[in-house]
Amino acid sequence: MTFDSHLTFIQANAIHFPERLVFKVPQLDHEDDDMSSHQKIHGWTDVTYQKFYQDIVWSSGYWLRTLQCPPGSVVGLWFVQLSWKNHFFKQKINLISRMLGMVYRDVVHFFGLMNAGFVPQILTLKIRSAELAIEYFKRSDISYIIYAPTAPVDQLRNHFQIHEIIDIKPSDIADVHVLSPKEKNGDDTVLIFHSSGSTSGKPKLIPYTHNWIHGHAQKPLPGLPDGKEIGVAINGIVHASQFCISLQQFRNGTCIVLIPWLDLTGAELCQIITECKANVLYQLTPILTKTLREAMKNSELRAVLKSLNFIACCGSVFGESERLWSMELGIPIKNWYGMTEMGITMVSAGHDPIILHPINVPGLVYEFKHRDTEGEVESTEPKRKLVEAIISSSSIDRPYPTLCDPIDGHFHTRDLFEEVGPNGYIYRERLDDIIKMSRGQKCSAFNSANKQFVFRFIESQILLSCESLVAACVVVGSGKPSPVLVLEPLEEPTDIASLKEKIGKKAELINKDGFPHERIRPSDILIVPSGTIPRTPKGNINRSSAERLYKQEIDAFFDE
Repeated sequence: MTFDSHLTFIQANAIHFPERLVFKVPQLDHEDDDMSSHQKIHGWTDVTYQKFYQDIVWSSGYWLRTLQCPPGSVVGLWFVQLSWKNHFFKQKINLISRMLGMVYRDVVHFFGLMNAGFVPQILTLKIRSAELAIEYFKRSDISYIIYAPTAPVDQLRNHFQIHEIIDIKPSDIADVHVLSPKEKNGDDTVLIFHSSGSTSGKPKLIPYTHNWIHGHAQKPLPGLPDGKEIGVAINGIVHASQFCISLQQFRNGTCIVLIPWLDLTGAELCQIITECKANVLYQLTPILTKTLREAMKNSELRAVLKSLNFIACCGSVFGESERLWSMELGIPIKNWYGMTEMGITMVSAGHDPIILHPINVPGLVYEFKHRDTEGEVESTEPKRKLVEAIISSSSIDRPYPTLCDPIDGHFHTRDLFEEVGPNGYIYRERLDDIIKMSRGQKCSAFNSANKQFVFRFIESQILLSCESLVAACVVVGSGKPSPVLVLEPLEEPTDIASLKEKIGKKAELINKDGFPHERIRPSDILIVPSGTIPRTPKGNINRSSAERLYKQEIDAFFDE
């Protein structure tokens, strides 16, 4: 059987449309993997599908000659520095890391290894110590680790065979033969990503097989066909989100604009879209939220966003004010739902980006089953039917078997949705994102006035009303009589008591109609250092991890 994949689409474009552009690569002051500040983008290097495919073939030949292990072996890829701070909202960036796949060299070697039959195991930014990285790699039978100069070489060498990444050498291409195709088994692993580790505390391995990639390739994601799209990348090309998106983009012959870093300023975004003549923007939702907030005050950015065919986002929940503002202004946003295990499964189709519709093509089998999460909740709101999104064991995009339920064989997302109209769903919460108070109240009660769950509403309003004081915040307090607001101040406070008083008054006004077990007072605020609230790689605040991290401080609030 022939399996659709990134490589088959890249090769087809290289043969039939050799001069069609596949990438626009930013020209920077210097091509480091890590930088202490944003560099100026001086221009763009165009890469055609033919050139990209030739570079992939050269890379395949290089690694086949160099690595002393057979095709089918797992090869770890670690291209980033250990220490980093990635603050998506208001904090000052202390170190900006070039994520794996944001440098053209990395993209070529990633696909080159796969083309040669090796199995890349990706390590992204969020693992921040050599010990954790080594533990992660040891879960697979790693033959080699390919690293960037910033990796801790001495520690790696004690555990693995290692090889430094190399630059592309076009002069050597003529010396490399095109690999002859070999028979593929659909269940064979092609590459390995990893989860955020938010549930177990450790990232789990997420293998992608030939069957899974072929299945995902059948999904008609929104996009412009026949090479008409010039799309700004959502992330590094080999990040799971961009990997899934680029499968559709390579099929369509899209030109992908590589971004030099995630936290693009409004000015940088305007420069990129204007100079590259981009007509589609892809951004993770937390970053798009920041972009929309800046566009509210920046007429040039606002006009640039309105000029796009559409903006696609995924990875988090839309803020209500940003959503309503963008809809009123006519900024075309398409919201996608998915996760690393299963890829993209739902997309918005109408005017309102929060209403998602399951992708419907032959072979995709999704189920939505009722889950009772209300319990003994003190609420005046009517009970709503929340359903969990489930990928059936018979679906062509069913995740790897070890990630699925051992009893029914399905993949349970643990994400809960409210059904709205025929085949429409609005994301509401996760099963493990409910704060159960000490008396059994479950504080996920939906508030019809603000269209958000109580604690999410408090968090978003605190960020808006205290934007000159608060950089990030999260509400916690599982098992406690009342919630605690954990926040990172925008600047180091000189008077913590005064800061708590100011923010506490805002919180009381925001939730003045809430039940007693939902209200936050100045005494219920915990100030923590900038950048310490746990985040996922997408930039989302991780509530359950924050509960664990600050348990001792939270307990102290209620000991008296």
